[in-house]
Amino acid sequence: MGTTETASERPTVVQYTDPMCTWCWGSEPVVRRLQTVFGDEVRLRYVMGGLVEDFEEFYDPANDISTPAEVAPHWLEASERHGMPVDTTIFETDPAWSTYPASEAFVAARKQDADLAHRYLRRLREAYVTEVRNVNHRSEQVELAREVGLDVEAFTAALDDGTASAAFEADLRRTREAGVRAFPTYDVRGPDGERRLSGFTAFDQLVAALDAVAPSVEQSSPPPVRRFVREYGPVATREVGEVYQLDDGKTRQVLESLVEEGALRRERRGNGVFWDSAYGGER
Repeated sequence: MGTTETASERPTVVQYTDPMCTWCWGSEPVVRRLQTVFGDEVRLRYVMGGLVEDFEEFYDPANDISTPAEVAPHWLEASERHGMPVDTTIFETDPAWSTYPASEAFVAARKQDADLAHRYLRRLREAYVTEVRNVNHRSEQVELAREVGLDVEAFTAALDDGTASAAFEADLRRTREAGVRAFPTYDVRGPDGERRLSGFTAFDQLVAALDAVAPSVEQSSPPPVRRFVREYGPVATREVGEVYQLDDGKTRQVLESLVEEGALRRERRGNGVFWDSAYGGER
């Protein structure tokens, strides 16, 4: 397979998603691998699907969930399957009663810069799921915006003047018109057509869809682990394992050796561990 020749030929992976969806959080290892091995060969875009408008009127019959507190066991069960850490303390201290404010915050970020918005979405997920921070609060949204390098004044203006709300409503319409019923859902588009994948999706399934719509796209080898962590950290153990195709035991062994060398530092959160560069620096 050769490299795509023009930007217009690049395939696009669209993820219909929600900042607080546990299966979207659990898909981060696959997204990290996609970004790492395809790089600029593949565009990644996010559409906010609106998981819960208001828990006062919400019921999930498949998981028997009608209140935020009932989400906690679901998170733990899902974490056992997808391997990403969770901290259910948030449901005891300050649970979100809607996923809409965090979604609007993401689209406010997206108005500025797609790459920074992707970092921002990652931080929204990470903060709510593993740091016990209710990212519906404006103070948390602004702090994360500042952290990833967004223009905070423009970010807050988009939230206040209705720009973000209108963009979020457009995402909701797009989700409905696309017939999306599960998060995450992927639309994979390329020169040779389009494929849809619904629900928790393995990397190989995404690659098969990419091969079908853009057979010229080529994977590359991932960088050394320490460089990957420096670029994307903090990262969870499962993310490193997915990118380098290692089981959890071997992944921990590799990461612990880098901690002993002084290259990485570890941080326990909830039921898992995150790893980050010991040197800091820009990502």
